[in-house]
Amino acid sequence: MRLERFRVKTPGTGAMLARCLLSFCGLLLSVSRPGEAFNLDVENPSVYTGPNGSYFGYSVDFYLADSAR
Repeated sequence: MRLERFRVKTPGTGAMLARCLLSFCGLLLSVSRPGEAFNLDVENPSVYTGPNGSYFGYSVDFYLADSAR
């Protein structure tokens, strides 16, 4: 396939499209809240820790709380 087929034929259109895309992405990032997808209990958090060097954070995913048993 030849690349000339995909070139923009009007000068400045490529820059305008890139600017519109960046503006749209910026708008989405400014409107959405970063923690919107998470259901976090900020009033009663559960904090789990392990000894230093144990890589405790990797095993938290497999932890079952006492209330879930």
